Amino acid sequence: MSQPALAVLLTLAAGLLYTLGYAIAKILSASLDPVQITFLRSALVLAGAAVILPRLADPAGALRRLLAPAQARDQRIAAAMLILSTTLAVLGYSLVPVTEASALGFTAPIILVALGALVLRETVTPRRWAALALGFAGMLAVVRPGGELFSAAAAVPVSAALTYALYQVMTRRIRAVANEWDATLQGALAGVVLLAPAMRFLWRMPDAAALVLVAVYAAVQTAALLCIAGAVRRAEVSGLAPWHYSRIVFALALDAILFARVPEAWALAGCGLIAAGGLVLAWPRRRRPGE
Repeated sequence: MSQPALAVLLTLAAGLLYTLGYAIAKILSASLDPVQITFLRSALVLAGAAVILPRLADPAGALRRLLAPAQARDQRIAAAMLILSTTLAVLGYSLVPVTEASALGFTAPIILVALGALVLRETVTPRRWAALALGFAGMLAVVRPGGELFSAAAAVPVSAALTYALYQVMTRRIRAVANEWDATLQGALAGVVLLAPAMRFLWRMPDAAALVLVAVYAAVQTAALLCIAGAVRRAEVSGLAPWHYSRIVFALALDAILFARVPEAWALAGCGLIAAGGLVLAWPRRRRPGE
């Protein structure tokens, strides 16, 4: 299998796993704070690494990679972006239904184009303006001004997607010095270090059922992180962008299976418009003769 094809399969797998993980986190958020959920996931990943580390061929080298990584600043910025994105995503899914949260998250690339035009004075082609219009119309259809989703809650999934996009860019930037496991473990370490102080105020002792769900969530999210880190090391982020929209299909299925909920026609139409905007944005440009 070619590297680009493998990257697409990893992206699809990551989409399914991410959506499943955040659906589990939505269930957990009924009893635990989103910050605590992310902290527990990070702690479990580190605990698993501590068990595996002594069994590696070079445990001392693996520990050095974790505590003193190459391009340390870039790896730690990427890890911080991951933790911020994860925490915001868990919060967003706790506030907004799964399908709508997934759809709103896909406004990130469209918003980035708008910011490039307005803030950086970048030239935006007619095709990109068309993508912006489709994405904006889709977002309006999902939140429907005057509807129950037209609130600050709708901004949380968008913020999560923006920080997640930054994480993907940083992960590709450090691909020469950090593999999938490096990115995952750096994220877990950052989650424990950055979120531990907040546990003094937010900690709630989870019951046995919640602990099992946290363990499943940690395993699913870690598998998703490994998949996406592997994908962006094998293909360009922009080339993989259209395949991320598979998460809307997974979200629709999980909303129906786990929460017995079928989104309204307006929300489904909005999902379609946002996906169309993203596909227009990512579609390869036809080169003119001589380019």
